[in-house]
Amino acid sequence: MAIAPNYKLDHKLKFKQDDPLYYVLEGDLDLKSNHIYLMGIESYISGAGVEAAREPGVEFVMANRFIRNINICMRVNPETPLVIHMKTCGGDWCEGMSIYDAIRTFPWPVTILNYTHARSMSSLIFQAGNKRVMMPNSYFMFHDGTIGIEGTVKQVRSSIKFEKKVADKTMLDIYSKAMKESGKMSNKTLQYIRKWLRTKMDREEDVYLTAKEACDLGLADEIFDANWSKLTDYTEAQLNR
Repeated sequence: MAIAPNYKLDHKLKFKQDDPLYYVLEGDLDLKSNHIYLMGIESYISGAGVEAAREPGVEFVMANRFIRNINICMRVNPETPLVIHMKTCGGDWCEGMSIYDAIRTFPWPVTILNYTHARSMSSLIFQAGNKRVMMPNSYFMFHDGTIGIEGTVKQVRSSIKFEKKVADKTMLDIYSKAMKESGKMSNKTLQYIRKWLRTKMDREEDVYLTAKEACDLGLADEIFDANWSKLTDYTEAQLNR
């Protein structure tokens, strides 16, 4: 039987809440280094056991926790760059855009370090950072996404209209702006880039890019070289994003 550590004797702390690591483990937040962990909270299929654990992607629990954490960082560590460790398979559009907006309105520079994949909704969240860094073996994927609609015929029509008018336009605007700013298409017009994106998605549905390809297209800034101190070094262009 495991014995809980005696924080008073083992760590010279009266309560476990006095241990800074406690908050990292419990809340995906490290205030000492000003790092946030944007990661899915695993869920389990009822009655199927641990082997059925799956990462749910971007949803309201993740968004709620992240918005709380980024606001805590803003107040506790003013004028301090923020590093976000992102590892999520994508997910809900509205919840993802709430995370995107929280990052974009953060008053100091933000670096997003991407693990495994920036795909679907998480590829859009990735664009919110001042500096966008890919792990060497992570990849990038963009697509139209999928929707699940239920309700009356009128409600379904309204939902489809929203997806075409708002979600699709916003998505293409975010990607095309990033590609216009840097990368091998920066000399092209926004109209050309939007058409290129639309053609790729119509042809391939899921468009996969390696970390290098994402950098070449301006959808990422660099591949992580294990220099942790450099994560919060920014170019003038990155600071002005």
